[in-house]
Amino acid sequence: MTVDNFIKIYEKSFIENWDLPALSNYVTGKTMTYGDMATSMAMIHLFYKTIGVKQGAKIALCGKDSPEWVLVYMATITYGAVIVPILSEFNPVDITHIVNHSGADMLFVSGHIWEYMEPEKLFKVKGVLALEDWSILHEKRGEEMTRNLRLLRRRFRKEYPGGYRSEDIRYADRSNSEVVEINYTSGTTGFSKGVMLTGENLAGNVCFGRDTQLHFRSSRALAFLPLAHAYGCAFDMLTPLAVGSHVTLLCKTPSPRILLKALSEVKPNLVICVPLILEKIYKNQILPMISKGSIRWTLAVPLLDNLIYSKIRKKLVDAFGGEFEEVIVGGAPLNHEVE
Repeated sequence: MTVDNFIKIYEKSFIENWDLPALSNYVTGKTMTYGDMATSMAMIHLFYKTIGVKQGAKIALCGKDSPEWVLVYMATITYGAVIVPILSEFNPVDITHIVNHSGADMLFVSGHIWEYMEPEKLFKVKGVLALEDWSILHEKRGEEMTRNLRLLRRRFRKEYPGGYRSEDIRYADRSNSEVVEINYTSGTTGFSKGVMLTGENLAGNVCFGRDTQLHFRSSRALAFLPLAHAYGCAFDMLTPLAVGSHVTLLCKTPSPRILLKALSEVKPNLVICVPLILEKIYKNQILPMISKGSIRWTLAVPLLDNLIYSKIRKKLVDAFGGEFEEVIVGGAPLNHEVE
């Protein structure tokens, strides 16, 4: 397998897929094309440049999955900075520790999380921005983030007087050996440990997903796993955006009812999930059906059991949208009964 330069994968993808739908918010129904994404990312790049963010600088990101979350992540890595995604479920003490431990210069955070954090305990951070609208939540004395943010649109129009176009895309030249992301694990004792992921690490997953056509141009993906986790990030975001897929972000807790409704509407070509999701669907959709006395009796009869199983199979296929090629389950062992 050939592993391409990680950042240049996205330079190529955003140019080639400029007019295709890229990100949708399932809750609001709003969709961004690859061109819309690239334009917003270019604006973030300009903001980073005007406030003095250098390549290799750390940018922390904490919030629930959303188009804004994806934009900050993609803008940061294509600028050449290092992204530090933090699970929104972490408590404020752990979030503060991770921001400090990673050496982050900036923090993008959801407002409801910021309410419980203490700015004075963020030692290196120059500024904190609201993930929802990029407003300034906190700024170190002497920094001019508020002023630079206020002038950003004017400067962007001056930089690109004819509007931002696909030919303007030029992403950072950084070797695959450089660190791109620091991912803090959630399954350890004490404070989380930071795993340094290079362009080679991430490109390995993305190129595998591309070459095996897990996702492909104009395919559909429904992202409901946490993007701050390496699993969801690699195959619900990075791989689809590398090939021109359309990613719909669930943007809400994936209860069986909500998830099955979204799957039936989005009709993803690939389903990426964890055992807990399948176990919930089994408990809510399948178990009640096969627990009926008449069904249990029928399942004990040769030939008739195949008829019941085929109906159960059709119910499951329809539940997942009916247009998927495979279901990938990872992250934990799958219960044998559910399997």
